[in-house]
Amino acid sequence: MAQYKMLQETIFSFLGEEEPETVEITSPKKSKKVASNTSNKTKPTPKPEEIFQVNTETSIRYGGETIPLTDYFTADEISIGTLLESNTEADPQTPTYKAITVDDIRRRLENDFAELTEDLTSMSFIKEKNLIVPVLQARKKGMILKKRHGIYLSLSDAADNKRSNMYIPSSDGNIYHIRDTEHLSICKRTRAVPSLSSIKEGVRLKAPKINWDIITEFIKISRYYASKYGTEVHAEILWNGIDYKLSIPKQRVSSQLVEPETTNLIPEEDEIKVMEIHSHNFMDAYFSSQDDESEKAPILYAVIGRVTDYFPQIKVRTCLNNEYLELDPNNVFDTPFQLNQSYEFKQITIHKELN
Repeated sequence: MAQYKMLQETIFSFLGEEEPETVEITSPKKSKKVASNTSNKTKPTPKPEEIFQVNTETSIRYGGETIPLTDYFTADEISIGTLLESNTEADPQTPTYKAITVDDIRRRLENDFAELTEDLTSMSFIKEKNLIVPVLQARKKGMILKKRHGIYLSLSDAADNKRSNMYIPSSDGNIYHIRDTEHLSICKRTRAVPSLSSIKEGVRLKAPKINWDIITEFIKISRYYASKYGTEVHAEILWNGIDYKLSIPKQRVSSQLVEPETTNLIPEEDEIKVMEIHSHNFMDAYFSSQDDESEKAPILYAVIGRVTDYFPQIKVRTCLNNEYLELDPNNVFDTPFQLNQSYEFKQITIHKELN
């Protein structure tokens, strides 16, 4: 009994020094006992229904928050009752309403607080405060909360606008979930943030794909220098808002290195550099450690390998915060091999077991 007293004082400490009159409406199923041999066990006893009278001013206190009952029920539902759908379907002209019960409230709370299950929750009603207090008897492992949360940019914002579940980004690049209860503040790195859109990393071109003739022109130039001198070559692709242009800057080249010379040349006002591209003569297409040191801007980078082959190799990437994202060349360059029609032939039969 002393242990229950300590729990009760902790729960109601926010109400002041004087302990209010409290009536326990429901208890967890595990501790529920049948008081009589009545055949209808689901019939509510008159006493709790008489004591439990809510109105539009009733509030719910849980997890450090005071929540208006009107967050979960309309004014009509509170004053008239909830509509019984089964009776409405049978006789739509005479709808039947049922007064809100404590379990109706618990079930709607459970949508926001997954731990408030019927088996683990007692609901107390404090008459003089017009206040409902869910009392969690045990913690359900692996609970997931989707609402009643706040998403903040800083700890100070969270401190000024506390919610039960707070999600705050950190300088380490992670999002942390802080669960604030009356006894504990728990902070843990989270894998998901409720109510936010699901975002996937990737790259989207804000202009059309680079023309096929641009990339073929560069391959021709690369093949010429590889065949005649065995060297690599560097180029830049510019965009003026209408079309692309291939630019060959002043550079020094060798069999394993290209070194564009520093220039004070200012590009045309309407032109922007969208890609740096270089060849790997007879070698495979890959980004070297030297490339990693040089390619740091949020533009496109491409390398063409085996330029004397009938179909050379090509790789494309971009950089953000010193990390690289590789792109599918099909999403960057236009191609004459684009599938723009069906090529189904009746004489071709698909045998799945051969795959």
